[in-house]
Formats: sequence, structure tokens, C-alpha cells
Amino acid sequence: IVMLHCPLYTTFKTHRHEIFVTEAQAILEPLFVEYTVNFVIAGHVHAYMRTYPVAFSRRNPRGPVHIIQGNGGKAVCEPYHNETAEEWVAVRDQSQYGYGTLELFNSTHAMWKLIKTGHDEGGEFEPNLNLLDEIWVRNQLYVEEMSVNKDWEDNV
Repeated sequence: IVMLHCPLYTTFKTHRHEIFVTEAQAILEPLFVEYTVNFVIAGHVHAYMRTYPVAFSRRNPRGPVHIIQGNGGKAVCEPYHNETAEEWVAVRDQSQYGYGTLELFNSTHAMWKLIKTGHDEGGEFEPNLNLLDEIWVRNQLYVEEMSVNKDWEDNV
């Protein structure tokens, strides 16, 4: 698990070409893939995004899941870069406040959840706390072989 302030991947318009992002992709991303990082969790962008496992700007079962967990505070209203999400984006939301939980169940399995707080960008409160996103992730250190085919997401 790697935690950074700025994300390596973002579906949002802001902060896409900051020097940290471009340098981290060039320098850190190869290390994340080589050393089987499972999660890269960042903030900086005031919104939420989770990727599929991604490496070098493409979906890849050996890449980490990238999470932007920036929707816990300041106004959540980041504009999207494109109306349609990039192919590596699993979930994105710029309208709900929320918080994330990461549960490590054992050496092979973890679960990430994003739970909305009930507040939207207008400050309106909806009292039911709904799950916005949930994913099980297998620790790549213990996955011997993952085939890259249409069913590879079953290994996530």
C-alpha cells in the first residue's frame, strides 16, 4: 500500500499535468508494478475516483488500484476531464462527500469501501449513509498466475 498526496492517475480536469504527477508516473510507477503494490491512495483532488488495476495508463491485472480519496472535506465539485471516463476508471464521483475504509482480512485479501456521509456539494443532507463503492482485492504477492482475458477482473 502506497499513500501519496497527489494522484498518479486522475479522471478530473485539475492537477493532471503537475510535475509531481508526470515525474511520479515516470519514476515511481515502474517500482509500484515491479514490487506488486496493490493500492496507491492519494488525495489532493477534492473528489473520489477508483481505477481498475492499472499500469502505464492501461488496465493491467498486475498494476495497483489507484484511489483518489479527496471527498472528505472542501467542496466536492471537481470537473471531469472528459464526459466519458477513461477505460481504466472503475468509479468516479465529484458530487458526494465520503470517507474510505480499507480492511485487511488476511495476507491475501483486502476490501476497500467508500461510504457517503449524506452531504452533497450543495450542503444538502440525506440521512441514509449509502455505500458508494466497494471492491475486494487479492494481494498480488500471493496470486501465482493471473490470466489477462475478459475475465481477469475476477482476480481483483
